[in-house]
Parts: sequence; C-alpha cells; structure tokens
Amino acid sequence: MSPWPSEIRDCFVSVKPQLESDFTPAAYNKLLNTLFPVDTPYTVFPQVHRHEDLTLPSARTTFTVYYKNNPVFLLDLHTQANLARTSAREAADEHMRMHVRDLLPYCPLPRLHALSAFGTRLAFYTVTPGSAILPAKAAPSEFPTTGGTPADWWDGDLLEDGGATKLKEVVGEIRTQCANL
Repeated sequence: MSPWPSEIRDCFVSVKPQLESDFTPAAYNKLLNTLFPVDTPYTVFPQVHRHEDLTLPSARTTFTVYYKNNPVFLLDLHTQANLARTSAREAADEHMRMHVRDLLPYCPLPRLHALSAFGTRLAFYTVTPGSAILPAKAAPSEFPTTGGTPADWWDGDLLEDGGATKLKEVVGEIRTQCANL
C-alpha cells in the first residue's frame, strides 16, 4: 500500500515525457500544498533555477514554505539522475547549507527543517540557532571517492514508507509548533 493518496503518488509515477520532461517539481508542489494547505496561513513558494555549464547541466527547484510570511521549511529538488554524480551531491549540499543559514534568522520555530531531494530520494537537514547544521558536513578525506557528501545521505524515498513517514513526522512537528506561535 502506498504511503500517499493515489492523487499524489500518481503525480510521481505516471509521468508523460511527451508532455513534460520532468514532472517531479509539479508533483512536489502538489504534495507540499497538500501537507501545508492553501486555505491556511501556509504559503508554498516554488522557485525554478536553471544552471547549465559544461560540467553539470541541471535544473533545481526550491520550495520554501512560509507560515504567515516567515520561513518554516525548505525543500531543494534536483533531478534523480544526478544523485550518482559526486559533484551534484556536493553542490546540492553546499546550496542547502547556504540557504538554511540564510533562512534561519527569519524562522520563528525552535528548529528549521530542510529537505534535499534527488527525484524521490530524500536527505533531511535540521538546524537550531547557535548549532551546526545536521547532518554534520564530513571531511572529504573521510569519503575519498565521494567527497564529503556520500549518496547514502539520500537514504529515504518519498514513495516508500520510511521516507514518507519521516516527512510526515517533520511536517507534523512544524504544524504543531506553528499552531503554538
């Protein structure tokens, strides 16, 4: 049994490449607007970033979830195929850490949660004021062939029970804390 209703699951698995080369950003938009409903004080703000050069052609979509115009959650989405590329994981991790540091002073919650996704593969990040961003950045010498961002950081899958459950727990925590503001 799927951890998501068919309307959401189908967005991730029933892609028509002749219409859209990558429907994943739209699927995440639908998912986030379900988890943070539009008729509440939450706003999901998607931003598409195109980056093309000779070494790493890619597109990235960032979704920032705001509660009453304050950031409470961040999702940074990359194409699934790039998960195998060490340089793509390093770039994703660096961007996530930079964005989390920029948003943290404006987050009204005790902890800012963030999610890095390559397709449906998930890596969860958290930070509290005055502490390091988790997961802790590993020294490249610890992972000589993968740099400081091993692929197993993205160990959850949104379409499987473990990844879906963890995301639902994070969203539940955020919504509870927002309700108590």
